[in-house]
Amino acid sequence: MSIRTGMSRRTLLGLSASALAVSTLAACGADESGSSSPNGGGTLTVGFDNEPVSLDPALSAAISSDRNLLNLFYEGLVRQEKDGTIVPALAESWQVDGSTVTFKLRTGVTFHDGSAFDADAAAWNLKRVLDPATNSTKASTLSKISSVTVVDPVTLKVQTEAPDPLLLTQLSYEPGMMVSQKAAVAAGKDFGRNPVGTGPFVFERWVAKSQLSAKRNPSYWRKDADGKALPRLDKVVARFISEPKTLRAELSTGGVQLVRALPPEEFNQLENNGQVKLDDLGVRRSYYLAVNSAKAPFDNPQVRKALAGAIDRDGVGKTAASGEYDLSPTFATKTDWFYDSALAAPAYDAAKAKAAFAAAGIAPGTAVKLVVRNRPPDPTIAQLIQANLEAAGLTVTIEALQLESYLDKLKKGDFDLGLGVIDVPRYDPSLTFDPYLHTGAANNFSQIKDPELDKLLDAARATGDRETRKKAYVDAQRRTLEQSHLVFLHQARSPVIHHSDLKGLAFDLDGQWRLHEATVGR
Repeated sequence: MSIRTGMSRRTLLGLSASALAVSTLAACGADESGSSSPNGGGTLTVGFDNEPVSLDPALSAAISSDRNLLNLFYEGLVRQEKDGTIVPALAESWQVDGSTVTFKLRTGVTFHDGSAFDADAAAWNLKRVLDPATNSTKASTLSKISSVTVVDPVTLKVQTEAPDPLLLTQLSYEPGMMVSQKAAVAAGKDFGRNPVGTGPFVFERWVAKSQLSAKRNPSYWRKDADGKALPRLDKVVARFISEPKTLRAELSTGGVQLVRALPPEEFNQLENNGQVKLDDLGVRRSYYLAVNSAKAPFDNPQVRKALAGAIDRDGVGKTAASGEYDLSPTFATKTDWFYDSALAAPAYDAAKAKAAFAAAGIAPGTAVKLVVRNRPPDPTIAQLIQANLEAAGLTVTIEALQLESYLDKLKKGDFDLGLGVIDVPRYDPSLTFDPYLHTGAANNFSQIKDPELDKLLDAARATGDRETRKKAYVDAQRRTLEQSHLVFLHQARSPVIHHSDLKGLAFDLDGQWRLHEATVGR
């Protein structure tokens, strides 16, 4: 039996500290509103290119962006620190005994609506994620939980089918974020537009396609290292701006002080701007093609393999990422502990691909529908792919859509190819691969059903031994490449871009923000 108030994930999972780094940036600045609380935090305005569909953490789908805003409103029982250590959050401590984890919860914490956070609330949240009726996108990450028991108001017992080395890690993020039961039940399907948690900021207003605002939570339980109240900011305003050129202009003029992401062709124009900082934390935007394997022609592995060889990954990266990119055979970055330099993506060879299509019975001019987001640089990438595939004998139609229509097409399987992107690295490789490759996973738009691949992914999640996990993930990547389940493109550099008049920003490994200690106007 072991009792922990902090657990090293490097010890637990054998992950390198560099692969789990959270970086803290510092600068100084001014409040655009000119007002501030006694903490002097001011108002932070961010430019957000990817308006969420829902801010219900159980239903959020955009793994690479939603948590920037979810972190304003919610927190979990535990939190993951920059060195990978699992530390107390809404739970003050926990005890691990084989397949049982018993949490002692923090007292005196309330949700933004005034309802109490206690063991009943925590149990309801975990059961809600697991309930098939919720249709949670996070259910699979907690699938090893067999029971959740309220021992007393401050004690929660979680039983798993077998020891789960990833449980505390998963509870640090969206699957473990605590929402107000009172608010969620009252709002029903509208809860995702009216978030209520225990986090540092309280939701104010969300105007679709315009902006979202949140104000400082005066009852927030956390203090800084000097014992001062958090958060420091008075207010956060997220402006939804999908056009990169507009985002760049707003950042240059101070209309926003922080942006979620900009393509290289835009951020390169800011490098000599003394009012803007670009900090490369190692985050990369990894582009890929979802390949609809549920219907012809890509239900044939040989056709998928020909497809992968027909695309000039390097050429796409040079043009669409202005040369600011890496090439990797899969989602793994070259700094990830599960990266294997022996793995290789299919070599680009248009003539060979054309012959392979013909050998598989694909007639010249066969029509293929490529679905993409209507935001730069996605249409450019799509046009480059279109040119590559037409050189190999296919006829490609591009559908450039807004986010909700794009996701609807992917979920319904109404496409042949779908251009996607994820931010890597992530806090665990199970989040890098499982959502896109495992049978039935929420983002498995390719409709992959590969028992051999599932077995490898499951084996990697079942142990905390680093070498065993690495072998399983390398084998899973090899299997994915052999079957061409996805076509991996380039990994564009994605620095954190913020106004120099800003300090105290903290970032997760994947570049998503924690704003509890951020300030402007100090």
